[in-house]
Amino acid sequence: LLADRRKNGHTNGKTMTRADFQTEKQTRVLVMGGLGFIGSHLSRLLVQEDYRVRVFDKLYGSRHLISDIENKIEIVEGDAEKNEDVLRAMDDVDVAVDLIHTTVPGASMMNASYDAQSNVVSHVGWLAQLKKTPLKKIIYISSGGTVYGIPQRNLISEDHPTEPISSYGITKLSIEKYVAMFARNQGIDYRICRPSNVYGEGQHLHLGQGAVGVFLEQGLKKQPIEIWGDGTIQRDYLYVVDMAQAIVRLMNYRGKERVFNISTGAGHSLNDILEIIRKNLNIAIEVQYLPSRAFDVPVNVLDNSRLRLATDWIPQTDLATGMRRVCHYLKDLLNIN
Repeated sequence: LLADRRKNGHTNGKTMTRADFQTEKQTRVLVMGGLGFIGSHLSRLLVQEDYRVRVFDKLYGSRHLISDIENKIEIVEGDAEKNEDVLRAMDDVDVAVDLIHTTVPGASMMNASYDAQSNVVSHVGWLAQLKKTPLKKIIYISSGGTVYGIPQRNLISEDHPTEPISSYGITKLSIEKYVAMFARNQGIDYRICRPSNVYGEGQHLHLGQGAVGVFLEQGLKKQPIEIWGDGTIQRDYLYVVDMAQAIVRLMNYRGKERVFNISTGAGHSLNDILEIIRKNLNIAIEVQYLPSRAFDVPVNVLDNSRLRLATDWIPQTDLATGMRRVCHYLKDLLNIN
């Protein structure tokens, strides 16, 4: 009976935890892009839960986001566009979480050729050679905010049509398909994560994405905020620690589902974010509304029921609480009292 439960990934109807596996503490996890925003939070959580963590990221990448755990993890530097570097990082690894992407939605539209070459082509190169590694599972972090395109219903489930309208969304969806194909062909387990708009401490605000962090930083600096459109554009904002916890749940999930939205299931407009900044955080801000952009989806709210039912995961952090934490982080960073 226990063997059957392990095979199905559940005990008593629940996702198996690390305690259910005798060898689970020996699991080595590779966090690809572990020096970045989501990757650093994920690495920290994995360390806290006693996983053996290896981070793969670019040469000479800044380590300030993982400075508190740097002596508890292994760091491998390399070029994600070089197959040999990626495969070297996967040596002696059980699970790989792939967070690597070279563009953001806006930038991808300015150079779609670079977007495809540096992301899709580079992924295909090493995905085709996974059988050379001891990898047992790969988790690819895609994009729930862009792969679906214009929503056909209020809550977007994983079965919603995928019609991306940005190069970023197209490349993310393409990599999803290659991950699935190569993993199946080589006998490797895989999961696809489609997160909503992730925010939190350590987000790289200079990249031109992350409304929560950008708005807070501009407000704290007393600089005007620019909004594309009238501010009614609606998104599902997910706190980064909740995101990391969902990924860890999926690392231990042994069920049949492959694609998962990770979200709160609640939509908030840009104007809602402004309201929280002004009223909850008492920050006065000036806003400049600019013409809307053709590749911005007007509404994107994801259905998270598949993930909740499969793993018992639920987001723990409401938007106002998460924004308050980011505000404290930015105040310390900017040395603002």
